[in-house]
Amino acid sequence: MLAIKSIYSRFLFFLFLLIVMHDAFFQTPCAAQGTIIDHTCTDITQIPESAINQAKATLHIAYGHTSHGSQLTTGMTGLVGFVNNGGLGLDLAEDIFEWNNGGTGGALDLHDYAMSGDCGYYPDWVNNTLSYLGEPDPATGRGTNHSDVNVIIWSWCGQVSSRTEQTMIDTYLDPMSELEEDYPNIQFVYMTGHADGTGETGNLHLRNQQIRNYCIDNDKILYDFYDIECYDPDDVYYGDKRVNDNCDYDSDSNGSRDRNWATDWQGSHTENVDWYSCSSAHSQPLNANRKAYGAWWLWAVLGGWDDQSLGVQMTQLNATAIPQGILLTWRTESETDCAGFHVWRSACEESAYERISTVIIPGNGNASLSHQYQYIDRYASEGIDTWYKIEEISTNGSSQFYGPVYLQWVLQEPGPFVLDQNHPNPFNASTTLSFTLHTKGALQLDIYDTTGQLVRNLIDREMGAGNHRIFWDGKDMQNRTVSSGIYFYGLFHSSGYKEVKRMMLLK
Repeated sequence: MLAIKSIYSRFLFFLFLLIVMHDAFFQTPCAAQGTIIDHTCTDITQIPESAINQAKATLHIAYGHTSHGSQLTTGMTGLVGFVNNGGLGLDLAEDIFEWNNGGTGGALDLHDYAMSGDCGYYPDWVNNTLSYLGEPDPATGRGTNHSDVNVIIWSWCGQVSSRTEQTMIDTYLDPMSELEEDYPNIQFVYMTGHADGTGETGNLHLRNQQIRNYCIDNDKILYDFYDIECYDPDDVYYGDKRVNDNCDYDSDSNGSRDRNWATDWQGSHTENVDWYSCSSAHSQPLNANRKAYGAWWLWAVLGGWDDQSLGVQMTQLNATAIPQGILLTWRTESETDCAGFHVWRSACEESAYERISTVIIPGNGNASLSHQYQYIDRYASEGIDTWYKIEEISTNGSSQFYGPVYLQWVLQEPGPFVLDQNHPNPFNASTTLSFTLHTKGALQLDIYDTTGQLVRNLIDREMGAGNHRIFWDGKDMQNRTVSSGIYFYGLFHSSGYKEVKRMMLLK
């Protein structure tokens, strides 16, 4: 084994992994396998008015929760007036986001507190569901009581962290699956538990990931309550900063929560334009805002909206300092009627952006395969904060913006290698890892899971300069096929230089 093994111990790699777990790029689209509603599904301006109306026309929802779960419905209540007054620049029909028990007046039919308690109390939550629905009706696939109900959703209220891997299966995952079998024409929505301040090494994080993996592996519907409150509207991640449900976090890693991402964001943005005040149990209004946005994304998808039908599914947007300036790279996983792209720049995130691309960067029209794009801003000023957005231009002339992404350009010596994003990503069964080595050197390429455990060592030797490609077949060191989920691959150089990137395996 090379000397770099001792330099980069598994423990040090895990600490580094926690820092880079949520690097500045777009997450996987909302519905990869299963229906996953997370922070990437909180841009309510992307939901077509027709999808909102379709959800109201077709869904009859029963929601069981206690205090934490009320963030969805109190956020939904405040959303009505916010949008009526043009919040987020929306210009939709009056009261379009109205909801009530019964769906009267054209509102969404949502029976709030339909079942008492929350899913932290087993078997009560199961018995309460059975009591509410009544005996299964073989003719409809729904219940004989409340026979119109076709969506059941339960929330947690703090008990996720007390579960073990096995008790999570016994008291939640298996019972949910059994209910789905008993009532095949009801859509059951799984949910993760709220942040509790224990961070990425805490049991809450592990159990939430267990729920998430289960939903991905088994094609379930998940409302990712935890993920939504780990991000602010600018996609800044706080899950590695001991964030709690009140949005408090540890900004300086001294073990004490000293900042609040929600109140900070609210203070730097305009109320009734960018966000709205509403009740938010145990938390801040902005958190309930985003829970409401995610809830309506969920209702729209359950009502039949294909949230993957947006013009471009962009899964990465990165800015990198290179000697020539700032290199912008972005990847699309699919494109629909995409004419091309323009690049916009600003010295301040909230200020006006100017278009810096002089000609359109051609797109690929209609494409189901991923495509990589790049643009070099050769006129970036060294040491100056710079923000970028990518504008996607449709063939019908409409456009949509992605970003922003931030970088301060500082001219620096390049590292000994450049590690590329794996391709394809997400992937099924196998993927290719590639990198460019500038000078000859000793390298170590490892794959880790989200707990920091080594899954596979792919390279541990000296290699010559040039382009290299390594194939990973999705198997561990014992030649066993690994399960679906998030993995990380890290490339280490004997000089001390290192890079880590994230990838997702879906089956």
